[in-house]
Amino acid sequence: MFANYLKTALRNLLRNKLFSLINIAGLAIGLAAFILITLFVRDEFSWDSHWDGAGDIYHLENTYTRPEQPDRPSPNAVDPLKDIFLETFREVEDITRYMDAEVTIRKEGELFSQRALFADDNLFAFFGFNFIEGSPEAALSQLSNVVISERTAQKYFADQAALGKPISFRVGGEFRDFYVSGVVENPRDNSVVVHDFIVPFNREYFVGARWFTEDWRFALRQTFVRFAAGTNMAMIRAELPGLVERHLPKGQDGMETGRTWSMVLSLVGIEDVHLYGNGSNGDPDVLYGFLAVALLILVIAVVNFLNLSMARTAHRAREVSMRKVLGASRSQILQQFLCESVLLSLISLVIALALVELALPYYNEFLSSLVQMDLMGDPALLAALLALGIGVGLSAGSLHAGYFAMLAPRDVLYSNTSPDAGTAGLRAGLVVAQFSISVALMIIAFFVNQQTDYARQLDLGFEADDLIVVSGANGDQSETFKQRLLASPYVTSVGRSSDVPTEGSEDRLNIRPLTGGEPVMLDGLPIGPDFFKAYQIKLLAGRYLSDSAADILRKREANPTYKESANIVINAAGAKMLGFQTPDEAIGQVMPTDLSSNLRIGATIVGVVDDFHFDSARDVIRPGIYYVDQLRQSDMSVRIDGANREAAIAHIETAWRETFPDSLLNYRVMTDMVAQQYQTDNRLGNILTVFTTLAVAISCMGLYGLASFTAERRTKEIGIRKVLGAGFSDIIRLLLWQFSKPILFANLLAWPAAFYFLNDWLNSFAYRIDLAVLPFFLIGALALAVGWLTVIGHAWLVARSNPITALRHE
Repeated sequence: MFANYLKTALRNLLRNKLFSLINIAGLAIGLAAFILITLFVRDEFSWDSHWDGAGDIYHLENTYTRPEQPDRPSPNAVDPLKDIFLETFREVEDITRYMDAEVTIRKEGELFSQRALFADDNLFAFFGFNFIEGSPEAALSQLSNVVISERTAQKYFADQAALGKPISFRVGGEFRDFYVSGVVENPRDNSVVVHDFIVPFNREYFVGARWFTEDWRFALRQTFVRFAAGTNMAMIRAELPGLVERHLPKGQDGMETGRTWSMVLSLVGIEDVHLYGNGSNGDPDVLYGFLAVALLILVIAVVNFLNLSMARTAHRAREVSMRKVLGASRSQILQQFLCESVLLSLISLVIALALVELALPYYNEFLSSLVQMDLMGDPALLAALLALGIGVGLSAGSLHAGYFAMLAPRDVLYSNTSPDAGTAGLRAGLVVAQFSISVALMIIAFFVNQQTDYARQLDLGFEADDLIVVSGANGDQSETFKQRLLASPYVTSVGRSSDVPTEGSEDRLNIRPLTGGEPVMLDGLPIGPDFFKAYQIKLLAGRYLSDSAADILRKREANPTYKESANIVINAAGAKMLGFQTPDEAIGQVMPTDLSSNLRIGATIVGVVDDFHFDSARDVIRPGIYYVDQLRQSDMSVRIDGANREAAIAHIETAWRETFPDSLLNYRVMTDMVAQQYQTDNRLGNILTVFTTLAVAISCMGLYGLASFTAERRTKEIGIRKVLGAGFSDIIRLLLWQFSKPILFANLLAWPAAFYFLNDWLNSFAYRIDLAVLPFFLIGALALAVGWLTVIGHAWLVARSNPITALRHE
């Protein structure tokens, strides 16, 4: 029986080549788009699921809070929490911590930059690393040990055995020799734990010992907690606020903790850290948006199949009627048409998989991802795709299969015609559904790209072009390096600061407003005198800071201390928050400023600068205070001559080698840093544009096939109309209007849905575009024009046909 169904299905596919081509192509494109998007979403949601017992591992994170001030989330946890957790929760089986830092490796006179993890000695047992060489028990038993990955071993030792080999790298201000005590498997691409180079944590390597002891201000280490299987995590999380209340110091012993701020702890499952952690690299809302687009495209493809199948009911009705007269049951008819649909769907799936394989390299480059499709190595994926093909075939074929199963033979054979009235309205409704989705996607893609362009072109308040940011030049040779940079005609200015725009600032300083009352908090940024010049930030009143003694809060000297008073600069938002009506009113005012809970200085405002964006367009410009602290100027922002960019960068590299011969240069380009802030939004806009185009193409393919069948069905009618006097333009208008109505109605459904989504998405931006009405109408008109172009060929042929051809057999 099945073989007979298969033969019938193949004969029908070959007999109706246009129908088969359109259906297979539409389904293949829809399935390929669906598979590409879901592969990416699947990869994003599968981070760190490979660890043994991943479901019981949690990432401990801090969020600093202050009344009436923005929270400061951190992906790290303060050091005292390890012992507190072990003492408080008997469900805790183990805790491990690490911090990562860039180190410079020296090998045979050549320098390499390497990201290193300074880790607790239980890291390997905690995660269950697979060792290629060495053993986890002794891997970090000595402070001079280092564990490296396979690819790192290949990089530094080629094909030689790495175990016991020395590696020299700069840590704690000097080069030290370490010895390879183990080689582990390479870290996976979809993991937050990038373990290429691991050394034992030694707090003596880092300045400021109490950062890693009792001080709760500094959350510097990644902390992972393993709970016993079956632990009630809701109860654990419920106890965290009380734990903070009991243990957070309240300002005693001169510590800057707990006086006017507190902390919120969170436990994030390791599988969720990538998307939901405080330092997340992804956006789950965007991924759900991608998934919605994938489903909508698949729906369009299925509707396309269904619409074309229903359009052909007249062609298959007599065949089905004869089968029933000869004894075929309803179940056999149902099985026959479902078999045809599944066959067509599986053919489309094979073509779709080929398209996906061809598209993956370009797709990964397009999304900056590493999506793979290994069907032989991933049986679950293969089974899911097979189920997808069968499921699409059953869902796409169920309606017309059910229609034919219920068809009464006498209704067809008695009148020698097919009852089509019942399916005409359904087909129109399916066209409306297709184009509603397509138009909504077109509108959303347009405004997402508009907002992304707006954010990228937003007036930042500073000039990002031709700015190079150099990090790690905050030592005693800092001034020497700066002067060497300025010796080049291709370097126009060099500004120093503790942080730079796009990377956030950590300082929050309390200042009492002019009108009195409770202190307000401003973002503090330690800078050098040339910072505003390098960034070309406009001065609104007063002057910029300088190298004069009165402008320096803390000097670089043997025993550096903060002075009791210094000059500062604030931004326009800061002046407004402090109660000044105009920038000029702020000049000369002395504002008591708390650098810490036990350190208050008299800050004299000598300048007010224009507001500038330190963060992305999603965030409001915050009130800021800028002061000179020579010990906290780790970033140098170098403004270069854009016309001689390569020469300027070459000079920076030369100046670095001359000043810091034992360190590698680490620099970033400010325009790239600004663009990086909108990578997720740009990715959303790109994927919407590409897959919306595919959705429209699939809809037009269906419309083309539907127009072909409609033209065929109405040939006799149009012949009669022409005999009765209808002109060429009348016939064209008749056919175009038939397909215009569902597209126009689709616009009415698409516009509110797109508006609702876009308004919600745009509200996440502090600086956003407005939703103008005109683009909605223009995109609606574009959809209508695309529909006309799709059917105009058939309309032209039918309108020009000789009526005798259609009527002569009568």
